[in-house]
Amino acid sequence: MTTEQPSTGKKLCPVDVWSPEFNAEFWQTIGHLQQNASLGVHTQGSTPCYFATRFADVFSVLRDTTTYSSEHGVAILGGDNRAEPPKNEGRFLPEDLDPPVQTDWRKLIDPYLTTKRVSEYEPTIRAVTDELLDAALSAGRFRVMADFLRPLQLKVVFSEILHLPGSEIDDWMHWSHDLFVGETPEIAGAAFVSINKAAEDLVRERMANPLPDDLVSAVCAVTEIGGREPTLAERTAVVVPLAIAGTESVGTVLGGIVHHLASHPDDLAELAGDRSLVPAAVEEGLRMFANVTALQRTATVDTELAGVPLEAGAKVWTSYNGANRDPERFPDPHTWNLHRDEVRHVAFSVGPHRCLGANHARLMMRTALDRLLERAPRFRLAPGQDIQHFSMPTRGIHEFSIEVS
Repeated sequence: MTTEQPSTGKKLCPVDVWSPEFNAEFWQTIGHLQQNASLGVHTQGSTPCYFATRFADVFSVLRDTTTYSSEHGVAILGGDNRAEPPKNEGRFLPEDLDPPVQTDWRKLIDPYLTTKRVSEYEPTIRAVTDELLDAALSAGRFRVMADFLRPLQLKVVFSEILHLPGSEIDDWMHWSHDLFVGETPEIAGAAFVSINKAAEDLVRERMANPLPDDLVSAVCAVTEIGGREPTLAERTAVVVPLAIAGTESVGTVLGGIVHHLASHPDDLAELAGDRSLVPAAVEEGLRMFANVTALQRTATVDTELAGVPLEAGAKVWTSYNGANRDPERFPDPHTWNLHRDEVRHVAFSVGPHRCLGANHARLMMRTALDRLLERAPRFRLAPGQDIQHFSMPTRGIHEFSIEVS
């Protein structure tokens, strides 16, 4: 049902993003919002959260950090917590900051994640990918998430970027997954507590024993951000998203790509027959399978979005996956097409809060997909599966298996 605001004629559409119906009818609901409503409205506790799914609206919010602030919290944790009001404090830095303090953190972190710098990880990514494929392909059938993509992420991100000891990696991976897609708010909350405690312990250890040329050590050693020395809690809040952002998004998007190829043999044949198209496939996968269903901004002043008046303090939720399948931006948006004229998506956000790890994520996806296609140019979905998706606060496949010819 849509409701029309008498003063503007603009339409709002109620939507319950935590409901099983939203998960089951995800793209139908997103399409209805884009075609029939200016904004969706999800009620969190008693608070209306204005849900933007069109590319132009999402883009304008992400670019305007003055009007739409991140300082009251960007991330929406996993689990059905629709009865609780939106959180009004930040958890993750520098995501939950606005310029200029956010810019200071980015100046510190960005040099460790440039295209040139992350290219140093390619041999490791290739080696780990081949090691995992050695075991998976020998069986003829394997679980894509559990046997391939999640181990790939944990071995690369946690080992190469955070330099975690091997004995801790499984725990960090478990927490980062539950934080976003835990089945209950209690599971997500416990994961948040656990990963923050582990990150604080890591910060204390690197403050005492810094590693050379190490990103976490740089976060621990910086003496001035925003005109003062960061606290222990602030340093910890920077380390946590370094761990969880890449682990959830890379596997989810790659999982979407592999699932698509396994169920669309013509698309698989095109890509396997010309692996120079792998970079284009990664970008199309980022567009089609972007995992962010909702991230939050808070209006700092009375304003208007999509013709809808918003009061200062209003919560605006942006859907990256919705924006990336907006037919006004991407013709035939639900169709895989490696030859699109328009390829500029918002899977990694835009503006000051563009994803810090975008270069690393692209490298991982390109390398892993290329190795899979070289070693297994023909594969298909294994029969007899009940493949389930999750849709809040991220969208992806829980698990699926493929068979290799």
